[in-house]
Amino acid sequence: MVPRVVGLSLARAKARIRSRHCSVGRVTKKFSTLKKNGKVLAQVPKAGKHLKRGAKVNLVVGKGPKRRT
Repeated sequence: MVPRVVGLSLARAKARIRSRHCSVGRVTKKFSTLKKNGKVLAQVPKAGKHLKRGAKVNLVVGKGPKRRT
């Protein structure tokens, strides 16, 4: 079953996903608030979904606010 990792740091999310016998798929970064920098904003598939052993979980991670120039 896919664990809920939204709100965790990327390192903790990866560890939790691997502990549930899944693997980390694509990790993309998206602008976010400074508070959510480095935290998981979204995951696909959603938490609670039953997958085959070794299935990939894609993550979207915050990269902080867009800088103004």
